[in-house]
Amino acid sequence: MGWKWTDHIELQLVERKIKKELVETVLNNPDSVVTGKKNRKIYQKITGEKLVRVVTEGDSLITVYITDKISKYTKGVKK
Repeated sequence: MGWKWTDHIELQLVERKIKKELVETVLNNPDSVVTGKKNRKIYQKITGEKLVRVVTEGDSLITVYITDKISKYTKGVKK
């Protein structure tokens, strides 16, 4: 899919020191995809001891963040 990189996600990449390549890896090979608020899709991938979450709306990338609260976001999620 051809993703549209919003200004917000571009800013988050810089502020959170996340590489675009990591976002692309999560989108192309997620461990799971869950439905978020406003029917957004959240692509998730565990890397090491962290969980990367990429929030999308349609074909737009909304935001990305990395958390160590893996069980909070993966509990009951089917892969």
